[in-house]
Parts: sequence; C-alpha cells; structure tokens
Amino acid sequence: MKLMFNNLLLSALLLFGSATFAQTVTIDSPHGGFTTERIQNVSGSVSGNLEKATIVINGIPQSIRLHGGKFSLSTVVAPGTNLIEVKAGNASDRVSFFAAVPPRDIKVVLTWDTATDVDLWVLDPTGEKCFYANRSTKSGGNLDVDVVDGYGPETFTMSKALPGNYSVQVQYYGSYDKPVTRVNVYVVLNEGKPNEKRKQFQFVMTRSQQVYHIANFEIDPES
Repeated sequence: MKLMFNNLLLSALLLFGSATFAQTVTIDSPHGGFTTERIQNVSGSVSGNLEKATIVINGIPQSIRLHGGKFSLSTVVAPGTNLIEVKAGNASDRVSFFAAVPPRDIKVVLTWDTATDVDLWVLDPTGEKCFYANRSTKSGGNLDVDVVDGYGPETFTMSKALPGNYSVQVQYYGSYDKPVTRVNVYVVLNEGKPNEKRKQFQFVMTRSQQVYHIANFEIDPES
C-alpha cells in the first residue's frame, strides 16, 4: 500500500510539474485581419529559458532569436492571404491575415542557422548588385530587409522583373565564434499568383568575409 501511495504521489508531482512548466507561445503582432503594409513586424513571446524558436512564414521556416523570451523580426508579406506560425517545443501560435499589397515578380529570401551576420547579394541582368550598401537598384530591385544580428530573413524583391539571368550570392560577413553556418535561399517568382514558382538552395559557409555564389535563375522575355 505504501509503494502504491508513493507511485501515485510521484505521478501527481510529474503531472503538476509538466503543467507548471508547459511551453507557451504568443504572437502579439501582426494581428489577423487586413493590412496594406508590405513590411510587417512579427513580435511576441515564448515561455521558458530558450535561446531560439522556429518561425514559419508562408511556408518558409527559419530560427528566430529570443531575448528574455521575446522575439521580433521584419518580414515582407505576400499579396493575399499570409500565414505565420511560431513553434517552441510542443507549443505553437499562429496568425493569418490578408495583405492588399502590390505583387512582386521576384522575391529572394535568405535565412541561416547561427546567430551571426550574413549578407544577401542579388545581381540583376544589367550587372548591378543589390546589397546593404546599394539597397535600391536602377532596375527596381530592393533589399527590403537587412538583418545584422540573428538568423534572417534578408529579403530582396523586384516588382517588375527584367528578362535575363540573375545571380544570388551571400557574404559570410561576420562569423564571430560560428565557424560553420548553413544558409537557405528561397527564390519565389510571381508570389501570390496562380503561376507562383519556388526554388530552394542550400549551402554551408566556413570562411568569414568570404562571398559565396549560391544560385542563378532566369527570367524569360514576355512573349
């Protein structure tokens, strides 16, 4: 009888402990509904002593840095319905909203897996480079989001794509104490339209200050 009581007590303590320390995730912004703002701040909180969580923005996952359980990042939303989900352990929160924003022919999104500084470079068919020191190009390319401390996303967009070849490069700007960083590049063409196309490219960087060529993609002339 005493052994059974001890087992019941242990089970109760474990159940109470798991309830007490259950993970919670809360997205404070953006709110659901309707927006006309193309760049949105995503912020909220995660309980527990964690350094990072996972955020999925319209199907693109990445790590998100936590400061005292808080998170905040900027993202370029898609025209139409958007879905954002933040996950930590077994807990998650999500928000969906409709964005009445101008469409973009090209979106390039860069994420990485260590808390360091990685820079996105996109060279258009004229050879002009869009990056942190030239954030708007003559052809209409824009580096909308530049991240210097975290996991991304750095985001390039172009509303009306020039036909020709585009080159996507990344610079391992500051490795700090992270000798190896894995990057993901997502190229989204005609986002939010019936003919939307996505391509994903992965690469492992090992040298600080090194520029790496990740991918090329082609925009065909309109017929």
